[in-house]
Amino acid sequence: MNKQLMATLVLGLSVSTGANAALIARDGGMVYDDVNNITWAADANLFQTQADSNPNLVSEIIAANGGVIHDTPNLYSPGTRTLLDSDFYTNGGYSGLMTWWGAQAWVNNLTLGGVTGWTLPTTADAANPNTQGFNITTSQMGDLFYNQLGGVAGSFITATHNANYNLFTNVNLWGYWSSESAMGAWYFNTYDGDQVSGYKLNLFNAWAVHAGDVAAVPLPGAVWLFLSGLIGFMGLKRRANFR
Repeated sequence: MNKQLMATLVLGLSVSTGANAALIARDGGMVYDDVNNITWAADANLFQTQADSNPNLVSEIIAANGGVIHDTPNLYSPGTRTLLDSDFYTNGGYSGLMTWWGAQAWVNNLTLGGVTGWTLPTTADAANPNTQGFNITTSQMGDLFYNQLGGVAGSFITATHNANYNLFTNVNLWGYWSSESAMGAWYFNTYDGDQVSGYKLNLFNAWAVHAGDVAAVPLPGAVWLFLSGLIGFMGLKRRANFR
């Protein structure tokens, strides 16, 4: 394949697929981040959305986890904690909020778009003091807030954001749990962009994330049409060369 033909291929693919975007809406209620290669649940309060349609959700979550959640052993916990109904709030002023243990139990058995293996967002090394405070973009929630959604430190994400914000629903102005913990657990505040560590008994939201592009779509028809035409063109050229 000569350089001119290669250039034609690259140009055709770029025209057909369009420029890459940081966040891409996927079917099944998901949003793909092609910079970090992770997929977010499009519903930022999916637990409450599920609870609204399933009154047995909490009992099902507890049963699916064998009634316990495994934790990092520390001074205050032996490493296994019995799950309680009070780890989950599905009505009243705390609707959609969970303790850290409840959030872990919920995401452990979440199926979204037919896909399992969801987790809570990661936080940078908790031993590094730079992971706490404002403008921390090394965590998945911090990167989402500042880099992907255009949030600003000290401002509500609902008030200050870019067009990517509209890819999501039910974004709450509250804390969102991280997956990492020791005696406490990390969480990220969407009302001001602050990342901190707190008690696992606190009540915060949970935003599910998954590694990779779990709802990838096939190449658009225009791409296949372009490639088919290119292959046909190459075949004709080869025939002409043999004459």
